[in-house]
Amino acid sequence: MSEIDIFLSYSREDRAAARHIAESFTAEGLNVWWDAALQSGQTFDEVIEQRLKEAKAVVVLWSPRSVTSRWVRAEATLADRRNKLVPAIIEACDRPIAFELTHTADLSDWTGDTSDARWRAFVEDVQGMVQKAGVAEEAAPVVAKPQRMSTPPRPAASISPAARERLRPGNDDVIFASTSRRGAPEPPPAIPHTPEPASVEAEGDEFHCLCVVEEGAEQCFIVSSTGLKIGRSAPADAVIPHPSVSRQHCIVGIANDELLVSDLNSTNGTYIDGQRISGAAVLPVGSILRVGQVSLSHEIRNRAEALKWDSANSRGLHQVRLAAAP
Repeated sequence: MSEIDIFLSYSREDRAAARHIAESFTAEGLNVWWDAALQSGQTFDEVIEQRLKEAKAVVVLWSPRSVTSRWVRAEATLADRRNKLVPAIIEACDRPIAFELTHTADLSDWTGDTSDARWRAFVEDVQGMVQKAGVAEEAAPVVAKPQRMSTPPRPAASISPAARERLRPGNDDVIFASTSRRGAPEPPPAIPHTPEPASVEAEGDEFHCLCVVEEGAEQCFIVSSTGLKIGRSAPADAVIPHPSVSRQHCIVGIANDELLVSDLNSTNGTYIDGQRISGAAVLPVGSILRVGQVSLSHEIRNRAEALKWDSANSRGLHQVRLAAAP
C-alpha cells in the first residue's frame, strides 16, 4: 500500500501558502508529499509522476498563478481521471473550465486557523478520499492493470545537472520532459527528406491516433512511442500541406498512456478543444487538436485499423489531402 496520503500540487509562487497547508495536514496525521521533499540528484519529472500515482488524494491549490500553470493543470487533470482530486481555492480566481463543476473548498480568506469550520470541512473531504483509496488498495488483487498500449520498456536516458535545473518543478517544460526520459531523438535538422513511417508491429492491440476531421477525409496518423511531429512539409512525420499549417507546427508525444502536445512556435497556433496552447498540454481521448485551420480527433484505433494506416504511410501516402482554405 502507498504510504503517501496527499500529493500537493501548487504554483511555486504560492510556496509559502503551500508550506503552511502541508504542515497543517501533517498536524492532522496525514502524510503529505510536495516538491520540498525532492532530494538532490533526483530526476524531478520522474519522481513527481511516481508520487502522483502513489498518492491516495491529490490536493490542488488554485490561485491566479496556478490556473495559468500547465504543470498544475496537467496534475489536476491526471488526478481527476484517477478519481482522487480534492481541490481548494486559496486566492480568488477563475478555475480552468474543465474543473468548474468539481466541488472545490474555498479557503481564499482562510487565516490559517485549523479550528476554522472551512478548514475542518476540507480536512474531512481529504480524509474521506484517503480512506476510500486505502480500502480500495486493500481490496484490489495484486495484478498488473491492463494498459491500452503495451510499449516495451526502454532504459531511462541520463539527464545532466543543467537539465535537471531547467526542469525543476513549476517550470512548464517539465510536462514534456518524458520524451527525454524515453530517449526520444531531438528534432531533426531542416533538410528535406522522406520521413520513415513508425512501425506498429511491436506495439499493443490499441493505438493512439490523430484522425482528420473533415467530411470525406479518411486519414489518420499513428502516434508511436517516439512521438509524432506535425508540419506542412518534410521533415515532419505527419505532413499536412495546408497554408495555415507551419512547416514545423507542433509535436505530439506519449507519457503514461497520455498524449502531450507541444506547440513549436507555429504562426497560426495549436489548439486543444478550442483553447490555444503556448507550450505543452495534455490531449485527452476524444478531444480535438487543431493545427492552423485543420482539426484532428484523438482516437483509439485497433490493430487492424492501425496497420492499415501504417501500410499506407510506408507507401508514401502519409500526407493529408485537403482543399486549400477559401
